[in-house]
Amino acid sequence: MHIIMRLGAHVSVAGGLHNAIPAAIDIGADTFQMFSKNQRQWIAKPLTNEEITAFKEPLSKTELGPLMIHDSYLINMGSPDEGKGKRAQNAFLEEYHRCEDLGVAYLNFHPGSHTHPKKSMRDDKTVRYEALERIAEHMNTTLDQTKGYKSKLVIENAAGQGTNVGIKFEEIQHIIDNIDDKKRIGVCIDTQHAWASGYDWRNDFDNIWDNFNDTVGMEHLVALHLNDSKSDVGSRVDRHDNIGMGKIGKEAFGRFMKEKRLKNLAAYLETPGGPEMWKPEIAALRKLAEK
Repeated sequence: MHIIMRLGAHVSVAGGLHNAIPAAIDIGADTFQMFSKNQRQWIAKPLTNEEITAFKEPLSKTELGPLMIHDSYLINMGSPDEGKGKRAQNAFLEEYHRCEDLGVAYLNFHPGSHTHPKKSMRDDKTVRYEALERIAEHMNTTLDQTKGYKSKLVIENAAGQGTNVGIKFEEIQHIIDNIDDKKRIGVCIDTQHAWASGYDWRNDFDNIWDNFNDTVGMEHLVALHLNDSKSDVGSRVDRHDNIGMGKIGKEAFGRFMKEKRLKNLAAYLETPGGPEMWKPEIAALRKLAEK
């Protein structure tokens, strides 16, 4: 059996973080992604020792991993507003503490938005790059306050909706260029977001990875979000579809599964339909790796 990537999905933690483990096993996963708290709330009670043990103990009896926590959707480290920036900083640091406490390898986050009110400034390079530098500054603050942490902060590429930044590889690279402790930084490429921001997996697969290697560097890539797309290439619309049912298509996902440069990476589904869909999707991806 020729499996390239460690496959999983973003599983539910309803009823407790430990419930993510059987949820991942039930879909035949090698790994999983989860939230460590309610993703639509700023503040969460700190994790208790009991909660940490209830998660880590059953996990240690499995071979699941490397795991990923997805941080809250509320956090925008690109905001120029000082108050909002501080709030984002505090929330991000709290997420990182939780990730490290749980022994999870990766804290995945969306870079953020520059929030400029004028539509004409949406793609202004100066406005965008200033936001990228603010994001790097928040990341540096977080890294400075957490010396010795093993978990990595993982930048996810954005689809480009609204004033999202971090949509092109060059923008991700600009964040990384401004990071002091690069050893604790990773990148997760969301296949749908990349497609929506203009990377054509169907017709330009090899060139896209060459481009990524030349700008960001494959050494920074730690994971993928494997999602097909309901929206067109270059649409800048973030709408996920099930593998092989969207605009990216089955053939391109076969190439992901067989691409040597992606060997041994963690890859997480964030596709519609939940566990009933994820189990056959994971099985289908494994079949594509063998063809």
